[in-house]
Amino acid sequence: MSNASSSVRLSAQERIESVKAGLIAAIAGGLTGFFLGILKTLFGEVTLGPELILSIAITTFCSFLFGITYRYIVRQDANPHLRSGALGAFALVRGLSKIEATWSNALPMMSYVDMLGESFGIFAIAQLTLDFAITHALVKPFGSAERLP
Repeated sequence: MSNASSSVRLSAQERIESVKAGLIAAIAGGLTGFFLGILKTLFGEVTLGPELILSIAITTFCSFLFGITYRYIVRQDANPHLRSGALGAFALVRGLSKIEATWSNALPMMSYVDMLGESFGIFAIAQLTLDFAITHALVKPFGSAERLP
């Protein structure tokens, strides 16, 4: 039993790398959400206020979780299906949740397409930023933190 539980434990270095991945994704996703929010205020779709701030905060937190999860999913594997699957799963969960929360027959269908597109855009930018960070050794892939100095 001791061997099984010790093989599942993450080292402090692995946890640090995961938090770094989460922070990088949170910054990328949060900034993307912020700029999208500013654009929406310029076009009169939303107003500056607590609703916009909450939306940006939730986007930032979701991006943080995406970053941590993405690092575990892709590990050291170059499989593009893992990368796109992680992106698609997070984007669909966020986008479909927004649709469910705002569903109304009075809203045009393009509003819902916009919600999904926004989610895919946010997580795609977070993914590209993470891939850049991993490629340039700013974040180590999962499983390599203890082997690399």
